[in-house]
Amino acid sequence: MTHITLPNLRRFESKAGVSAYLEDLLARISLSTPVLSKLYIQLFHQLTFTVSYLSQFMGTSEIIRFSAVLLAFDYCGVVLQSFQPGKGDNPPFRMQIICIHLDWQVATAVQVLTALQPVLSVVEQLTLSYVRNYRSSEQDNEVDRTLWREVLRLFGNLKTLHVQSVIVSKLARSLQTDDGEPPLELLPNLKEVGYSGGDDVRDAFTPFIDERQVAGHHVNLTMVDHSVFSWP
Repeated sequence: MTHITLPNLRRFESKAGVSAYLEDLLARISLSTPVLSKLYIQLFHQLTFTVSYLSQFMGTSEIIRFSAVLLAFDYCGVVLQSFQPGKGDNPPFRMQIICIHLDWQVATAVQVLTALQPVLSVVEQLTLSYVRNYRSSEQDNEVDRTLWREVLRLFGNLKTLHVQSVIVSKLARSLQTDDGEPPLELLPNLKEVGYSGGDDVRDAFTPFIDERQVAGHHVNLTMVDHSVFSWP
């Protein structure tokens, strides 16, 4: 296989749709792109994703950073996007996977985030956004709490979690520990939970906050502006 070297590559955008095609392309590029500053990927929903070369490719940039990411679920699919507060609206990295139902989206997120975990292990701030797809049934919009926990477990270095009000009820239950599970097993470094909404939203997090307090690990609970959950 012939490899090409692109040391001055600054922007890479792919709408290959199928992860195997993307992986085949990236396998031909020498994994040294230090000045890469924009990386945009769009894929279709698949039962199995292969993105090992993408993970390596993401890690070669000296510019793109993943200290803060947005994970957004909407009527088109799931979006993973890095952002740098105060650095403008154009995200350095954006990956969209097109699929309709929320349960598919979360299952897909688990699979892709697991593969990208080497570069996401440094994430300190995670924002979860949700726009309901009314074409999906209630059953399709219900997600097993173990899937949500698998998503959160991949962000072991997380310090700040922002959760949009419409997804709080789905996520708050997943933050609580199972019987016999150590209270700091999930998100052991978490220091702050930000939410949008009123007192009812705040109350949904109370059992989790109380658990952490009893364990001697205080977590601040704060209300944040709705603009936190928007993305370009």
